[in-house]
Amino acid sequence: MRAVLVLFALLFLGGCFSSPVVHFYVLASPEDMERSERERNDDGPSVAIMPVSLPGYLQRPQMVVRKGDDVDIRIEDYHRWGEDLSLGIARVLSLTMMREMRARNGIAMPLRTGAVADFRAQVDVRRFEGAPGEKVLLEAAWALNRDGQTLRSGVFRAEDNAGATMADMVEAESDLLEQLGTELARAVLALDAQERGAREQTGTR
Repeated sequence: MRAVLVLFALLFLGGCFSSPVVHFYVLASPEDMERSERERNDDGPSVAIMPVSLPGYLQRPQMVVRKGDDVDIRIEDYHRWGEDLSLGIARVLSLTMMREMRARNGIAMPLRTGAVADFRAQVDVRRFEGAPGEKVLLEAAWALNRDGQTLRSGVFRAEDNAGATMADMVEAESDLLEQLGTELARAVLALDAQERGAREQTGTR
């Protein structure tokens, strides 16, 4: 009898000290990205995405849950990003921009040391959170620069409904990033068309 009680006690203590499973998530890449960089011609606009700036409360591996404009946030210890969030955002933005600039043979990629690009995209995320079963929100200021000069800038703000799970929330956040990437791509294409028109008028390349 004592042996049974000891075994039960050990099993009980083992259950008490076992930790819940930690779930990891990555932002979803945009669909329809089959075209490779090797298929690109050299005459399209190129964009280098600078390191994405995040508010302090998002600079952590744990996911953040916030309902609407509540002042309190919840740090999810058992739901974490599987990649650095700023790098994940830059990845989704660059892939979305590549897709949107496909007709003009454009290319976008996170900034690499020594890389030469026609434009540099700076993204300053102000808010990027939500809650399962609630709304998700993305607010970010962006600018397209060259040689330290801002050529075009704006503020993107959009929200979407999230499903009941944390994975659903990440899917909704990924969709919002695609919308931001589309806005950036359209700004790049507008600048590229404007500059091409000016060069044609002056007879320069």
